[in-house]
Amino acid sequence: MVAIFGLSPRKETLVKALAAILANKEIRRAIEVIEFLTNEGVHIGFECYQSVLEGCLESRQFILAGKFVIEMTKRGFIPYIRSRQKVVEGLTSIGEWKLANAVRQRFAELRS
Repeated sequence: MVAIFGLSPRKETLVKALAAILANKEIRRAIEVIEFLTNEGVHIGFECYQSVLEGCLESRQFILAGKFVIEMTKRGFIPYIRSRQKVVEGLTSIGEWKLANAVRQRFAELRS
């Protein structure tokens, strides 16, 4: 629909579709959907990004969450404070100090 006809799905439709993908614990697929739609020029709202980030944190995929947060902030979206804390704490708990520092530095650049 998006690639062939150039149609943009509504925000509610995207939130519901991502919620269904996340319910099946397919975190990587949800991130791929967001990347595809962004590359096609579709506006993705904050709710979509935040729900995927929460899915990463619930499934304890902290490295993926850290990379996703960096991409999220590049697009101008700042996650909720509790999500930011969980990402940094999760990365440090698994020994990913460099990525945790990169995420913290990115938040410091945004003054958040």
